Amino acid sequence: MANRSYLYAIDFDRTKGERKENEKILGLSEYPYSIPLSYKILVSQDSKISNSINWDYEYPIAIQGDFEKGKQRLFDFLNKLQSENLFDKKELEKQIDETKDFLNNHQLQNIILECGEIYEMNDEELEDQNKELFEKDILNIESQMNEYLNGFRSMNKTIETLNNEISGLSKSKGFLSRIFSSDNSEKVQELEKKIKNIEQEKWNMLGVNYWSDILYYHFENE
Repeated sequence: MANRSYLYAIDFDRTKGERKENEKILGLSEYPYSIPLSYKILVSQDSKISNSINWDYEYPIAIQGDFEKGKQRLFDFLNKLQSENLFDKKELEKQIDETKDFLNNHQLQNIILECGEIYEMNDEELEDQNKELFEKDILNIESQMNEYLNGFRSMNKTIETLNNEISGLSKSKGFLSRIFSSDNSEKVQELEKKIKNIEQEKWNMLGVNYWSDILYYHFENE
């Protein structure tokens, strides 16, 4: 099983105690081997270090935030991506619509980020890693978002360079050049694969393409 980060909506305050009867927990998303930016944004408003809802662990290894405020902050950031054309326009519009529809229909009072499985991949104590994530990323979410924006811009420049290289290889050449040059099709395919991998990495970093209310750790709501 892949180590994942998990996101849930809850209608209680986990920082004040465990779930009580009739209190809801709704699955929102899970992501393998990483903590996407969207997860960090969603828990970044009125956020607190919290005990886990997934793990019976003595120390706090989760992060809780205000759902409504975090949701609006994420929507604002997605609009920023749209205005800068940092992702494929049609696909981003589709993902924004699906994100808004899903989150609006699964909203409770708070949202909680569970990264215990991600922390397990490292040697430090789980609670120390959680504190570091909280202090460095969540409490500095504006800086995080700017860092990711710069990363997306840089990745797009790399894609532009690769596309220009493909264009150069694909241009019609003179007769003698065509005779003595090797077939460029394999090189073009290699460059296209690099572009596809970079585009996928951008979506992985953002993490708005895996919304689901059925997660590995699933909670019944009577």
